[in-house]
Amino acid sequence: MHSLLSAVRRLGKSVSLADAYSGRANSFGFIRLTAALAVVLAHTAALGFGRELHNRVQVGALAVAGFFVISGFLITRSARRTSTPRFLWHRALRIWPGLWVCLLFVSTIVAPVLYYHQHGTLDGLLGGPAGALSYLKLNWWGGMRLDRIADVFRGNPYWNWQGGNPMNGSLWTLAYEISCYLIVAVLAALTILRRQLRWLPLLALVVLFGLLCWNYYQKTTGGDGAIWETRAMIGPLPLLGGLKTNYFLWYGFMFLAGGVAELYVDRLPINDLLGVTALGVAVWFTLHGFFGPGLLAYAYVILWLAVRLPAFLHKVGQRADYSYGVYIYSFPVQQVMAKFGVQAIGMLGFFVVSAGVSLGLAALSWHLVESQALRLKHWTPRALREDRSTGGSAVRAPEELAPATLGS
Repeated sequence: MHSLLSAVRRLGKSVSLADAYSGRANSFGFIRLTAALAVVLAHTAALGFGRELHNRVQVGALAVAGFFVISGFLITRSARRTSTPRFLWHRALRIWPGLWVCLLFVSTIVAPVLYYHQHGTLDGLLGGPAGALSYLKLNWWGGMRLDRIADVFRGNPYWNWQGGNPMNGSLWTLAYEISCYLIVAVLAALTILRRQLRWLPLLALVVLFGLLCWNYYQKTTGGDGAIWETRAMIGPLPLLGGLKTNYFLWYGFMFLAGGVAELYVDRLPINDLLGVTALGVAVWFTLHGFFGPGLLAYAYVILWLAVRLPAFLHKVGQRADYSYGVYIYSFPVQQVMAKFGVQAIGMLGFFVVSAGVSLGLAALSWHLVESQALRLKHWTPRALREDRSTGGSAVRAPEELAPATLGS
């Protein structure tokens, strides 16, 4: 009886997220890698077998939503600790070099091999509105404005299911992530992320949560008054293209939830009973549509798990973060595997092999590209260095670079 009462007391004990969180003693890296592999699992069914993994649970959407919570938390922390130019420089270093090499790999190696295998020539691959050069030009800055190169994946299971042959369907979320970075940069420049004005992002979170609840009510009652739930577009934005309003609402809300958690890190309670309750709420809404009130509970679950999972998981992703590489390489890996009939080994085998190959490419991407680019995080233009040496107000290099997240 005494032990039971002690367990109940431990469940009810609260500490602030600021006290529970440490820059290294957390499981963000493990959660990121798990989410990336969950995306691979969801795409296993779609790309290998032309169907949904589960008819009610959107595994891929859950994983991406979790990425945005983590990103919002860490990116907001980075923006509050550095100057705005330095913040943007860090974001550019983290997302673009890895993306550029991935785009080049797909367009100069994968696509030519498949195109030649299919046509016996490379004529027509480079030029044209759906050629390799257009693919590079339109997607270079993170906006997925062209999703295919010629017809190299024609006849794949995904083609037969959805009628498309995307080269790398995972990249579409990067435009939303980059948009969130730019919004954070603006808020930081306007000093809205400072302690005195942090109530403004909190107010925005409350408004968006009300909007999500209203939309969920409209969906469950058959109403037609949902706001931002249509397939309408924002933009097109320069370099990024158009953003679908419903995705911008869902994932923007999750990013904002993570950001507000960082702004109120000293007041947000971490409580195991609350965490278990939030998990139950998130699971219930997941089974009943998910993108509604359950998003806020899910955001809390991500942060709760990050500081409550076992300590041995803290080491995952600390020295080498493969989550971004897995995310950006797994889709073309699975498309190529499906092209050559690897799905014949079954769902589990297809997942294991594609995850293994993706992890291998992610390791190469991290060690040869991403980590090398991050060595430039403290670089400062010569003019600003000279200004600093003469006592001017140059951009100050930060003490640290925020941990990497998906596309960040």
